[in-house]
Amino acid sequence: MRLSTAVSSCVLFAAMAVPAQQPFEAPIIATFQRISQHAGRLAPMLAQVRSEEWVAKGAPDTYVAQLASTRRQLDAIVADMSSLSARPEQMQECMKGLFRIQAFHRSLDSLMGGLRKYQNPALADLIQSVAAEDQSDLDQIQTWVLDLANEKEQEYKVVDREAQRCRAILSKDPAPKKR
Repeated sequence: MRLSTAVSSCVLFAAMAVPAQQPFEAPIIATFQRISQHAGRLAPMLAQVRSEEWVAKGAPDTYVAQLASTRRQLDAIVADMSSLSARPEQMQECMKGLFRIQAFHRSLDSLMGGLRKYQNPALADLIQSVAAEDQSDLDQIQTWVLDLANEKEQEYKVVDREAQRCRAILSKDPAPKKR
């Protein structure tokens, strides 16, 4: 009888040890939405890039593939940010979205070198200028991911401490006698 009471108490304490999910603040959701809108602003600018014509001017044909990849990344960013707006607590998805945006910027920087050289330096400057506008939002996402990771780590520590306490209680109680 005493063992079942100890087990019940451990289960109850373990359930209470994990903090209840707090409602997520509107600012991070607004950040995800701004990045999605921002990506939408870049799409028509990238539509003006004619990498196929660059190849005729002597550019490597890798620019064609890079432009296609950059456009796909931009579409994926819009989808990721939309998804994160609905579920901002998904740390893995936040990290995936952040990494995708960072990869997009690296790819875009390389592509802009070709745009400057083979098509239109002013358009390259404009695209890079608009792309740089999301930097403060990216910083907010990084902070959000670090805060989520810290919160999860604290939750795991509490759960582990409670599990250890329950194991100690259970190991001290004798096994019930069989009748």
